[in-house]
Amino acid sequence: MLRSDLLVELQPHLLVGYDDDDGIDCDQAAADVARFLITRKCEVVRAVAVVTETCAGGVTPVVDFDSRATVGSDTGRGSADIGHLVLSTTAAGTNMYDEVGQGTVLEPGEEVVVQLTTAASGASKGGHFMPYLQVKIIPETQANLADTTETA
Repeated sequence: MLRSDLLVELQPHLLVGYDDDDGIDCDQAAADVARFLITRKCEVVRAVAVVTETCAGGVTPVVDFDSRATVGSDTGRGSADIGHLVLSTTAAGTNMYDEVGQGTVLEPGEEVVVQLTTAASGASKGGHFMPYLQVKIIPETQANLADTTETA
């Protein structure tokens, strides 16, 4: 099969209670805040966060992108293996990215979780961001994907 070098940007599923109109709020408690459900075999290029409100505070936000071998399960969960972003005092409109996970192959049934590992805190705490994941689709015959099943 032919393979394309075109990048595809996977859009996140924001988890309820961690987002508002500006995206994910950086001054809330550290937690999993979004996820990318993998529906096609793909190769990671980079993890990205678009800052939508300037990040600030005595302690500034840190965001990790972790792989999960099985959707919804922390068994075998990676730790910042897809991306680690120190948002610091980044201005709104800036795209922060990490390519540590470049080349990682993801398959249907897996997911990438976005975790706010360090929340903005202290004086003038704040910031918002929207995550996305850039990948290259890897063509594959559906029957060769272990976690997909055709129904009658």
